Amino acid sequence: MAAPLLTRDPRSGAYSRAFFDEIIEREIERAKRHKGLLSVMSVVIANWNTFVREEEAAAVEGVVRTIANTLQSNLRMTDYLFRWEDDEFLALLIEADLEACKVKVSRLGDMFRPWREGKGPVARPLKVRAGAATLTGDLVFAGVLQIARAAARDASGEIPAIMV
Repeated sequence: MAAPLLTRDPRSGAYSRAFFDEIIEREIERAKRHKGLLSVMSVVIANWNTFVREEEAAAVEGVVRTIANTLQSNLRMTDYLFRWEDDEFLALLIEADLEACKVKVSRLGDMFRPWREGKGPVARPLKVRAGAATLTGDLVFAGVLQIARAAARDASGEIPAIMV
């Protein structure tokens, strides 16, 4: 008998990566069938390894939960938030076009800017970055995901990036 699917990440409360794997094909098909839009946003903690090494476990868990709550409160009810990796969250944005992604990434950049100065949930700088991409007819979803993740991990500027 197969193990039950873990729908939620226990540390963040966001959906699990396994749940993403379960629903992604359905959401892609829905977007194609209704000629709708599907975008993905990646949010990473760029200095995660240093942070984890230098902080106590309770502080790390608190930051993970705070980031998840902040992201979830800035998503619509139709969107999904996933804990993708230890240092990364992924949001599946249903019916969000490139312009909506730009607004969302910019808004998150403004919200997380004080964190980069040590004015977040812990008194040390946390470099939280976001990037997004939108599924278009000539891209496969894996490519869109790769673009969004690359944009979030781009260290060239303080302002989060957007790519199509």
